[in-house]
Amino acid sequence: MFREKMFDAEAAVTLLNNWTYPKLIDEFDRSLDVLREGNLDFTYERGFVGTPGISDITTCIAESLYFRDGSRALRVMSKHCASGWSQWTALHPLPQGELQ
Repeated sequence: MFREKMFDAEAAVTLLNNWTYPKLIDEFDRSLDVLREGNLDFTYERGFVGTPGISDITTCIAESLYFRDGSRALRVMSKHCASGWSQWTALHPLPQGELQ
């Protein structure tokens, strides 16, 4: 099914996944600046997403971008990727009023 509108997270993920994954934080910050220059308004969060008792919490770190249109972008740490991170994935906004 074709949609006329692309969610902000979908546009951001396309840009971020084509960015060379740097290991340096200042490089990552520059990639977020590119999103800001494109007028994509978002909030950035990084945190632990595991269960209690995990011996190596670095395997459960996630980064999220929350966009004004309700869409989100997410990536998690991954030892199987050269950058140490999975690719970004886009999540559509949750339906309003249908979830309780």
